[in-house]
Amino acid sequence: MTDAGMSLGQVPTEHDAVRIASEFTGSTVVSIRRFSTGLAHYVYDVLVDDGRAVVVRLTRPEWKDAFAGAVYWSDRLRPLGVPLPEMIFADTTGEAHGFPVLILERLPGVDLGDAYPALTAEQKRHIAEQVVGVQRLAATLPPGNGFGYAHSYDDPALKPNWKDVLDAHLERSRRQIRAVEIVDEVVVERVQHEVDARRAYFERVEPVCFLDDTTTKNVIVADGRLSGIVDVDVVCFGDALRTPALTQMALLNLGYDDSYIDAWLHTLSATREQRAIMTLYTATFCVDFLAELGQRFNQDEARPVEPERLRRLMAILDYLLQTLGS
Repeated sequence: MTDAGMSLGQVPTEHDAVRIASEFTGSTVVSIRRFSTGLAHYVYDVLVDDGRAVVVRLTRPEWKDAFAGAVYWSDRLRPLGVPLPEMIFADTTGEAHGFPVLILERLPGVDLGDAYPALTAEQKRHIAEQVVGVQRLAATLPPGNGFGYAHSYDDPALKPNWKDVLDAHLERSRRQIRAVEIVDEVVVERVQHEVDARRAYFERVEPVCFLDDTTTKNVIVADGRLSGIVDVDVVCFGDALRTPALTQMALLNLGYDDSYIDAWLHTLSATREQRAIMTLYTATFCVDFLAELGQRFNQDEARPVEPERLRRLMAILDYLLQTLGS
């Protein structure tokens, strides 16, 4: 049963987060702030008057599988030593409040991307080593029943081979680009050509579990050290080089140095072939960033497209593809 005044399908608000946090903790909310990152969910940093800090995650009913996935993977990864926050309360169906709700421990610190400018080279190296260690823990889980992003081992979205995952990613970007017509979809074809040329590598990829979104987001840093990992709603089965690639793309987009990526690849003892593949993966994510321009996602309206950002992303894509050809 939903609360009075609520209905399934309603968009969660800050008022709802306050109400739910107060209801669960039995205390008065003294401060609340919506996290600026994230394109799908409504996530709030909440402090109550007895000094407790929690994270309240709300989402639309159509996204309930993501929250079910968060509970599913938390139950499997935390026992391995993956530093995920404690799951305090979960209503993944949305029956109690009108939409799915998760309440989690608030890990100390901020996203890596926010901490990055103040980190020393040694701190970046150490965090990269810790994140690689986390990925190695995830890789000890049984292999997937297919490839790609999964809310559980039984997720029907898993694909028969790794290249299908890459092709689907590029097709999504193609659809988004067509929807708003800000970028020429030729950018997708340029990267698709490079993916097709490396089919032999992708056929060798095994469905190994990795955390796909431990990037400049979701890696929480406090005092120059890893505090933990958040928002693991899905895992991915396939080539774990996708994660440093997305991280590199995020750093390039922010205009930051990528010494963190150098440390990550050094820790992996990455081969020349692996480094080239990671560059290609970074290019697929650059196309993803281009495709996001002009999209509204879970915001009230789409952000204005900054011409300088468009030029910068196009220049990054050109650089990555030139690097592949050199």
